[in-house]
Amino acid sequence: MIDDPGRVASLIAHLHSHLPLPAFPTKDLVRALRRRGVKASVDRALTIRRVFYAGDVGGVVCDVTRNDGAKEVFVVSLTHLRIAPEHQLFAAILAYQRERVRRLAAADV
Repeated sequence: MIDDPGRVASLIAHLHSHLPLPAFPTKDLVRALRRRGVKASVDRALTIRRVFYAGDVGGVVCDVTRNDGAKEVFVVSLTHLRIAPEHQLFAAILAYQRERVRRLAAADV
């Protein structure tokens, strides 16, 4: 098992209480979004509108679909988003991201 179910449930509850939540995409996510025709930059915040748990395969995923009549839905892993350091959930999100990446590497996934 990659994720601790209790910790994930707690994180998701906290995330829900802070939605919508601004988040900055990683360089890899920016490239993927641009391939889909979305204007994106590591310096331009996306808005997390919904949060789900996709099991061990996907982890915590976030709906960052634009509100301007977008024709596609964009759901991305929380590990591909960066929260501003001054945000109340920064430490909890960073801890989840680091632990998930570490466990994925250890599981060779």
